[in-house]
Amino acid sequence: MINDVIIIGGGASGMMAAITAASRNKKVTIIEHCEKTGKKILMTGNGKCNYSNTLQNVDCYRSSDDSFVNSVLEKFPQKDVTDFFLRNGIATKNRNGYLYPRSGQAAVISEFLREKCEHAGVNIICGLECKSIKCVNGIFSVKCRYMENGEKCVMSARSVIVSTGGMTYQKSGSDGSGYRILSELGHHIIKPLPALTPLHCKEKFFKALKGVRCDAKVSLYIDNKFTASDTGELQLTDYGVSGIPVFQISRYASRALDEGRKVTVDIDFVPEYDENTVGDILLSDNDLSISQTLNGIVNKKISQVILKITGISENMVSKKISTNDVRKIVRHLKSTKVTVTKTGGFEQAQVCCGGVSTDEIDSGTMQSKLIDNLFITGEVMDVDGICGGYNLQWAWSTGYIAGSNC
Repeated sequence: MINDVIIIGGGASGMMAAITAASRNKKVTIIEHCEKTGKKILMTGNGKCNYSNTLQNVDCYRSSDDSFVNSVLEKFPQKDVTDFFLRNGIATKNRNGYLYPRSGQAAVISEFLREKCEHAGVNIICGLECKSIKCVNGIFSVKCRYMENGEKCVMSARSVIVSTGGMTYQKSGSDGSGYRILSELGHHIIKPLPALTPLHCKEKFFKALKGVRCDAKVSLYIDNKFTASDTGELQLTDYGVSGIPVFQISRYASRALDEGRKVTVDIDFVPEYDENTVGDILLSDNDLSISQTLNGIVNKKISQVILKITGISENMVSKKISTNDVRKIVRHLKSTKVTVTKTGGFEQAQVCCGGVSTDEIDSGTMQSKLIDNLFITGEVMDVDGICGGYNLQWAWSTGYIAGSNC
């Protein structure tokens, strides 16, 4: 029996593609090597599923081709995604542009997609791993292996959609197999690396900062050249820096480290104040120690580290501190430079950068430019979004387009 479409991977983009294709009366089969579909969806948005964002522009996505990203988003934009869920009984909660299901449960999205597939007649086979794909005379032969007993089988289809995801959250099924499969079919794979991930730093003082959360600005420098910055809640750990602002710049650090380049992060602990304002606060006419005054500006652990770095006694009375010492403290409050040694790796990353080159994919259809009726969706291609629902938006958009054209 020949399927119209076989979809490799039952994640967000795979199930969206299946639902869309089935609505066109296509006979669709999803192959998922995990025990159930949609496992990674359950992990998004801290279990609440931040499925998209009202702010949509090309700057929210990282790729070598901005026009490719724009073309995809125009064909199935955020409003269409929200309408799709609303039509199917899933109301939306908008938190400053971040969109979630009204119930606050990621399982609602995952279960809905699974049930929608089943009601549309999609054949879902879990516990089945795709080993290779070949195309002969316009028919795809998909070689598979059952995870439970190792039994092999071959399935046939007129079209194949590769929706395998990247290499993050491997327990959810994203094990990087899609890169291998597509590489064997002749596609160029830009080296996948961790993105939206913490950064490890070499400075020993981070052990004293473990557990601190603070509003800060982080600026990334590669070979001493400014590359990117972001502001938000910074998380300080015993190994370095984490939190959303770090995640937003991490893909650039990841690529630079892989190339053997020097990577540093400049931390501004008081981004809302300029240097003069901070200096005025420190020079306030009071009998408090400089340590107590600093504690009114930043977390106590941060103030202790800064005083230790500058060599200033924490018992020094604020109104007696010298102008030179004030400059030292202000300089470190506004610019503490740290050296990045590595990223948190795939095990801590939320998404990958890298993947199939967009030069080899038709943005209008998601079809491979190398092989007719082979389609590619989601994270397996070289497009990654920042935090805020963008990677799921990319999954919905690419899945819908592929399902509309397969």
